[in-house]
Amino acid sequence: MNKIKCFIFDQDGTFYPEESVLTNALRKKTKNWIMKRLSLNKKEVEKLYGKLPKKYPNALEGFQSLDLPIKDYHKEVFDTINPQKYLSRDKKLISTIKELKGEKFVVTFSSKKYSKALQKTLGIHKLIKKTYYSVDFLPETSKLFVYEHIRKQNRLKKGQILVVGNNLEVDIIPALNEGYKVVLIGSLIKKPNIKAIPNIYHLLEIF
Repeated sequence: MNKIKCFIFDQDGTFYPEESVLTNALRKKTKNWIMKRLSLNKKEVEKLYGKLPKKYPNALEGFQSLDLPIKDYHKEVFDTINPQKYLSRDKKLISTIKELKGEKFVVTFSSKKYSKALQKTLGIHKLIKKTYYSVDFLPETSKLFVYEHIRKQNRLKKGQILVVGNNLEVDIIPALNEGYKVVLIGSLIKKPNIKAIPNIYHLLEIF
């Protein structure tokens, strides 16, 4: 890992625990949004919400399959959430990211307004060179497409980039299959070429 020159981070569930009060708030808002847009009752939306990620690990693809507009999702869900209500400045996270040698980028499915507020709340916004929003690359929904954009823009080899995320199917596997270095957050699975750590604070141990 000592040849890494660039870090690409997922955001939600990576910079803070996936199981958190913020995640629960986002889930509740998302369910209410789906229920309203598709005219479903609570039982129906719970059933749909449980099945959708299994068929579409990529949330954007899942919403598109239901003809739910992503920009509306951002406006009605992410933009209505104030991260400061759920999180605070994270000195340990700041220290971890500071100590990593190389450029740092974020690739996220969330909205610009929410992402900026979240990163400022955590205290890491000045440590991230640039945040890339998947909505800007639609109709392309794969994060790998954005990884490649970052790599080419910075004239890097795939092996010089470390992708860090908490979603195995969306963040990690596509990157690994294309030759990127990867670290999975939160799930201590045992798979060849995938380093797994319980949380982002353990990232420095890899180096």
